[in-house]
Amino acid sequence: MLLLRKFKIFGHSMEPAVKYGDFVLVSSIPYCFFSPKERDIIAFNYKGKVLIKRIARIQNEEFYLEGDNRNDSLDSRSFGKVKKSDILGKVIYK
Repeated sequence: MLLLRKFKIFGHSMEPAVKYGDFVLVSSIPYCFFSPKERDIIAFNYKGKVLIKRIARIQNEEFYLEGDNRNDSLDSRSFGKVKKSDILGKVIYK
């Protein structure tokens, strides 16, 4: 488990909050002490890739994720809910 990771954004799904070409810092530390909550922007594993999305809803320890740019986002509307074990951390800086 890495405590802090940097990712470059290659997509438009989180615009306007996070734009194509931006760098984000993701930390696993917040979720060692607190549970993820709605509206958090997180990084998670999906089919061997790391995606950045916002938590829209939480149901039974599963997370429904959406991109802010709903017209151009691969999110839970396509792939369903995500388990906590797939979450890498919270975006703490963008």
